[in-house]
Formats: sequence, structure tokens, C-alpha cells
Amino acid sequence: PAVLALLLQHLAVTFAALSIVRERNVGTMELFRVSPLSAAEALFGKYISYMLFGGVIAAILSALLVFALRMPMQGNWWNFTLVIAAVLFTSLGIGFAISIISQTDSQAVQYSMIILLASVFFSGFIMSLDMLWEPVRVISWLLPTTYGTLLLRDIALRGAAPNWALLGGLIAIGVVLMLLSWRLMRRLISSSQ
Repeated sequence: PAVLALLLQHLAVTFAALSIVRERNVGTMELFRVSPLSAAEALFGKYISYMLFGGVIAAILSALLVFALRMPMQGNWWNFTLVIAAVLFTSLGIGFAISIISQTDSQAVQYSMIILLASVFFSGFIMSLDMLWEPVRVISWLLPTTYGTLLLRDIALRGAAPNWALLGGLIAIGVVLMLLSWRLMRRLISSSQ
């Protein structure tokens, strides 16, 4: 479950991080500026398309984990899917924020790699969260992989219902990142008019 959460987070962050910066470099942003499409509508469309794409990848990876690698699935598939959707949603928020503040593709990829490295070292992927120094745990709780690892492990391996406080925290971070991305996108579209 931890590998699934890490892969999905990195996939979503990287694809989202490259989306808007590429559009800016290719000149597609000029079309957004003159079209009747608002920043919220453009960002919503991106969220929907990447959520669908991420959902297909998540379904394939989950099927491989359960049927090919024989990972036990003790819990409810609906809860498992809900957690995966929340991880994708929050990861896309990180990626879109990175994409809007990045000037080049390589800068966006570097920021994505920093998020990946932080996730590997601070999300409980390598060592338990309680072994981390208390101030470092703040970083842990800002990463979707931390929530995804804990929630997916409990659902798949223990058959437990999701911890609604953790799931709510993950979704709250995703909503904050979505609003931040929307505000940055609105500023980006209106800045060159």
C-alpha cells in the first residue's frame, strides 16, 4: 500500500507540474487569456482529466498488487478507492501549484523530485513516523503519501474502516491546494492582459 500511495502521488505531482508550465512555454496560455474560459474552469478541467487518468493508473496498479503480487485485500474496495481519490486530488493540487510557480519544465521536474524525496524520507515509507524528530513530522503531515500509506495499509491489510480524521485532513489539504492553485492560475491568466 505504501508503494501504491508513493507511485500515485509522484505520478500526479509530476504530470500536473508539467501541464501548465508547458502550456505557458508553448503559448497555449495566450488562448486562455482571450477565451471566455475562466481560470476556475480551466483548472477544473485539468483536475477532472488528471483524476480520470490517475484513476485508470490506480486501478491497474491495484489490480496488479492484489492479483499478481497477492497483496491481501481485507477491507472494503470503496474505502480503498476513496483514499486513492483523495491522494490523487491532493497530489494534483501540489503539482498544479508547482506548475504555476515554475518557469521551465526542468524547474517543475526538480520541484517534483524534491516532493518525491521528501515523501520517501518523511512519509513513513522508510521508517516509522514516530522515529522522526517532532519538527520533521510537520513535513510528514503535509505530504499525501503519509496519509495514503496509513489509510491504505489499514484498509487493505487490517480490514479496518478508514480513519475519517486522517482522510478529512488529506482532503482539507487538497482543498487548500486547489484554492491556492486557482488563485495563482487566475493571477497568471490576468497578468499579461
